[in-house]
Amino acid sequence: MLSDIIEISEKIDYTLFLVLNLLGRWSCDMNFRKFYLIVCSILSVFMFFIGTLTLLYINFNTDTEKPVDNSGALIHDILNPLKVVNEDLNVLVLGGDKVNNNTDTMMLVNFKPSTSKVSILSIPRDTKVTINGRKAKINAAYPTGGGELAVQTVSELFGIDVKYYVFVDTSAFRKIIDILGGVDYYVPVDMDYDDPLQGLSIHIKKGQHHFDGAMAEKFMRFRQYNYGRINEYYDGSDLKRIDAQQNFVRELVRQKLNIFYLTKVNDIANTIFSNIETNLNMSEVLKLTGSVSKVQADSINMLKVPGKSVLDGVWYYIMDSQETDQIINEHFRTRNLAK
Repeated sequence: MLSDIIEISEKIDYTLFLVLNLLGRWSCDMNFRKFYLIVCSILSVFMFFIGTLTLLYINFNTDTEKPVDNSGALIHDILNPLKVVNEDLNVLVLGGDKVNNNTDTMMLVNFKPSTSKVSILSIPRDTKVTINGRKAKINAAYPTGGGELAVQTVSELFGIDVKYYVFVDTSAFRKIIDILGGVDYYVPVDMDYDDPLQGLSIHIKKGQHHFDGAMAEKFMRFRQYNYGRINEYYDGSDLKRIDAQQNFVRELVRQKLNIFYLTKVNDIANTIFSNIETNLNMSEVLKLTGSVSKVQADSINMLKVPGKSVLDGVWYYIMDSQETDQIINEHFRTRNLAK
């Protein structure tokens, strides 16, 4: 019964609550509604940590019906007992190779609980910034000083308060795609790139494919061709790659975020939590979980830092300060998040 869940949520420490369930200690007589609460909570955390907040699409349906459990209770009603975030929140989401200390993906995510809106700003990794008094690319912040320096650099770049970060290793992405059984995806153009120094070889033909984790990772990393060839889909820039990544994530969500894949949630959660680094504590994660469950797909803004590539010894991405300020002011800066 819903009243049982409310009583539990008021009496049990939220950190212990999540940890026990991530370890798979399910009670034998746990009723379906309690089980569904836990599953939805883990799904929320998982999807948030991979940097796309794709759980937010769980409320999206092509008709006006809302998702329900077997007893007819709305997901929103089940999640209502969870504590929620009551102030605007900025989180820096990083994706990369932990072994080589690389960050290939940077996204600034803003959640506004008052309107249940989410904004996701993709930051090109070559964006020119100042780190420790020297000019550098923004993807050097994490290897230089970890998540704290990355957060500081992004805060100074945009002039806003960013308190939290999440770093997700690319190995987690590969493993999750494999756990989910792969993804069917149409590639609009041939992709050919070789980099012996990185041990990277990408050769994917135009057409429909079934991607396993390794192939999906190659698709997500691709941004340029051998010999500098360009086309309407790829020109060597981060912006084109960001477009491709966002399209892939949308298709991933469309295919995989459904009731059948709830059976995979424990494996996914374990994979995520063994491949992330964050300064969010469990209490904060659970507050976020209760909040983002209310977001609708049409309330998500997918944005990119405007600017252009400039050669200054090496190639940098120079953001357009005026246009960027407009985006930051509209989507990421509020009274409690101004520096």
